[in-house]
Amino acid sequence: MNATAIREKRQTTIPEEVSEAAGLKPGDQVEWRFEGGEIRGRKLKPQEPRNIKARLVRRGGRLTFKLPQGVQIEPGAIGQAVAQERASR
Repeated sequence: MNATAIREKRQTTIPEEVSEAAGLKPGDQVEWRFEGGEIRGRKLKPQEPRNIKARLVRRGGRLTFKLPQGVQIEPGAIGQAVAQERASR
């Protein structure tokens, strides 16, 4: 049995045997849920970044993006992407 303790900030260490079996590496993300009286975690697959080409157009005296048909961007996604790009430099 692999038992670990929960620390004050709700942190724990995944046992090496479990981590290796799940293929977890530093930086991987795990999604957690409570189901049927058990805590379950699953490794999230990294999403590939998408490049979207848009045109800059003037509408009502303001510049805005004209996106390709069917493409939608969440309101905070651009700011988040810019912040991540800046932090990676």
